[in-house]
Amino acid sequence: MLRHFALVVFLFISGPLYASEACSGSTEEKLQCHSAEVKGFLRSWAKAWGEGDIDTYLSLYTTARSPRNDLTRQEWVQHRRARIGPSKEIELNLKLESMGLEDSGIFDVIFLQQYRSASYQDEVRKRLFLLREDGELRIWKEEVLP
Repeated sequence: MLRHFALVVFLFISGPLYASEACSGSTEEKLQCHSAEVKGFLRSWAKAWGEGDIDTYLSLYTTARSPRNDLTRQEWVQHRRARIGPSKEIELNLKLESMGLEDSGIFDVIFLQQYRSASYQDEVRKRLFLLREDGELRIWKEEVLP
């Protein structure tokens, strides 16, 4: 079974997956410094989802809350386990639109997501809020934009 995923914008990243040096300066300078780390995180997230690696996929979300407001954390995990797995063949394409950094240190990332499986396909604009948990980026909140 073939799995397809493409990261249109993210393929042009060079250097380490995660920044190893402290970033300081203005918000713009901090964002620039963390840009490769955030894009690398998104690559890992899309790869885990596209390959059906549910354990890695779930590990990229904070355990402190559900990324969706309409489900508890446990309901959300059950929902994702039912939809993601090695037997689910999907194609996933992401195109980064914008990335911001809030004063609280939370990254605000917006991208176009194209999803296709044997039974469903869609194209949505998505927003992820990333925070640092135990030194690693994690998805704190996820939403589909109008």
